[in-house]
Amino acid sequence: MSKGYEVREQLVFLLQLQQSDVKVRELESAVTQLPAKLDPLRRDLAKLQGMLDAERAKLTETETWRKSQQDQIDREREALKQAQNKLQASKNSKEFGAASREVENKRKSITDRETELKKVVEATSTSTNQLESRNKDVDGLRTELANGEAAMADQISALQAQLTEAKVTRDAARSQVEKQWLKIYDTLSQKRGYAVAPVVKGVCQGCHMALPPQLNNILARMESIETCPRCSRLVYRKELLDVPAAAPAVPASEPATEVAKSDEQS
Repeated sequence: MSKGYEVREQLVFLLQLQQSDVKVRELESAVTQLPAKLDPLRRDLAKLQGMLDAERAKLTETETWRKSQQDQIDREREALKQAQNKLQASKNSKEFGAASREVENKRKSITDRETELKKVVEATSTSTNQLESRNKDVDGLRTELANGEAAMADQISALQAQLTEAKVTRDAARSQVEKQWLKIYDTLSQKRGYAVAPVVKGVCQGCHMALPPQLNNILARMESIETCPRCSRLVYRKELLDVPAAAPAVPASEPATEVAKSDEQS
């Protein structure tokens, strides 16, 4: 087996491993992030439920107040009857005047309380209708959330099945890569996000640095696996290896750099 074939084979295995790693990361991210998509609905439900609970508590307080006022009115009506009896039993003008004033005061007090109570009852009726409407909204959101969670559970289950399969594929790809390159690959993946980058027209697609011509010529012979002088990724001539790399887009923080500038940095 020729040296060039061995190098090509290892590069193919490395790229397959990188593709598998990318898929595993994407699926893991999807499984983690998917539940968060229902968070806005959960927040809306919690907010609406809080408003509903507050309105119910307020209505309970109002009903307690209404009962106490009604009890007070009933007591004042009984007192009014007693005052009217005094009025009828009065024996002189003095007693008649005092009883008349008492009757008038009781009547006024009852009227005022009944007027205030009527306003509160009307407001309570409106609040009760609003409460029923809001309760329907809460029930609707709760149903929507339950349906969403059920559907999401199915999605997560499907993603987890894909993830399990992707990990099996990744492990199989790892077993194909020689240990020396696997160690370098893992280190670069942790540091750079992805470890293998193609070279197009003499430019590393990992950091967009123009490679030295001598290194570009070495890559053309494909007798060894080389690294980029700037980003340290494993590099290969894209036109010589017909395997699509699964590397993500290059971060904007790594601008294009000419050979001379790279040499200056060295």
